[in-house]
Amino acid sequence: ATSNIMITMNLLKPSLLLLISSTSVHSFTTTPSPLVSVPRTTKKTVDLARPTTSKTTSTSLAVGTEIVEPSYNLALGSLALGAAFGVPGSPLKSKLSAFLGGIPLTLFGLFLAFQTTTLRFTLDDDNFSLVKSNLESTGENVVVGGENVWSYKSFVNYDVFPSRNFPILIYFKETQTPEDQWNIGPGEQANSEEALAKGAVRGQVHFFPAIGNTEQLIGGFEKHDCAKLDL
Repeated sequence: ATSNIMITMNLLKPSLLLLISSTSVHSFTTTPSPLVSVPRTTKKTVDLARPTTSKTTSTSLAVGTEIVEPSYNLALGSLALGAAFGVPGSPLKSKLSAFLGGIPLTLFGLFLAFQTTTLRFTLDDDNFSLVKSNLESTGENVVVGGENVWSYKSFVNYDVFPSRNFPILIYFKETQTPEDQWNIGPGEQANSEEALAKGAVRGQVHFFPAIGNTEQLIGGFEKHDCAKLDL
């Protein structure tokens, strides 16, 4: 019996040694693996962060692009009028004026302040553009589609309403937009037979609130020889 046990032990000895050896190797290779993976993970994080930072700070503006300075005059004027109609003690204040004038003008002033803060006009060598304050694209025009970038060569008219000295709306008309969009909104009247008889030129009409330095903007239009009608 003893000899049988010894024979069995001798036969199992290589298997036991192999099992012990495998267990020792497994423990050796897995124990330090977290120490090795830490620098690898850190390196990947740094490598991935670098292109993200570079992409965020980069801009696609053309060389020589002029950014029109924002103007809060229109927003402040609307807020002042809203306060005049709604502030207690104001000679213009009443329940009717507060609802018909004070509240709408105050909300409109806040909206203009937001637009002035978040949007910018730019002028490069070839185009006039409306972009976000971080100089990224504003996407497609909400009315007629297409990016808010217009070639100076497509201008057929521009103006400031009610006047250059008291700017509220910036107006321009262009032919870059597809012709089937020209009569949308105010374009129907601007391209009517009556308007054309008075000297108007067909095109797509645009109106923007004067949320930028109007003199700088009109000066840019003049500098780049944008077409203007004397009507």
